[in-house]
Amino acid sequence: MFKSHIAEDILAEHLVSHGAVSFLTEAPMRLKSGLITPIYVDNRTLTAFPDAWRDIIETMASRVAELNLEFDVVAGVEGAGVSHAAALAYRLSKPSIFVRQTAKTYGNHSRVEGASVKGKRVLIIEDHISTGLSLLSAVEALKAEGAEVTDCLAITSFGIDETTKLFKKENVVCHEMLDFSKVLDKAVEMGKLTAEEKSTLGDWLQNPWTWAARHAITPTGSEN
Repeated sequence: MFKSHIAEDILAEHLVSHGAVSFLTEAPMRLKSGLITPIYVDNRTLTAFPDAWRDIIETMASRVAELNLEFDVVAGVEGAGVSHAAALAYRLSKPSIFVRQTAKTYGNHSRVEGASVKGKRVLIIEDHISTGLSLLSAVEALKAEGAEVTDCLAITSFGIDETTKLFKKENVVCHEMLDFSKVLDKAVEMGKLTAEEKSTLGDWLQNPWTWAARHAITPTGSEN
């Protein structure tokens, strides 16, 4: 039996208290996609806190059951998604694979590691979705090897409209575990953000691609 959902309030507290979310209102950064952001999310940090990570994986498992998702294999996108995908697959007694960012330069030159996905239904796990470009690239790689991919499950997502449209074009539905507004609310409650900073971040979430230009902001760093 799956545990009932961990309250969103608790999940949000895990992200904020364990450093999975950084607020960069004073020093926005540029992501690899070119998007300038005052928020950086790295949910890989949660694996260093077993109690918090257990809550994340249990909520993933219950979300899968709630959505009645049907799949044969769980896939993580190389980098942030791999550890969460492997843990969820173990929890559900499903095969686990991962998708490389780029193809191997040896062997079969595949981007898919672990097992053949030909004719298999694959559920992709991501730690966080910003522009979704790395996820869409993974979907393309899986489909190229004969997989059926219709669903993705992420811990958090910025919910960018352009990203949603890209997923729809590829017939992929992305399900998030935690609405990002809950993270901002929790950060204010914990004293990590002021109400004014929350308003700034809320403005970014509404129109992320034009935010920097509208406010004449130049990023001070970039994603590695």
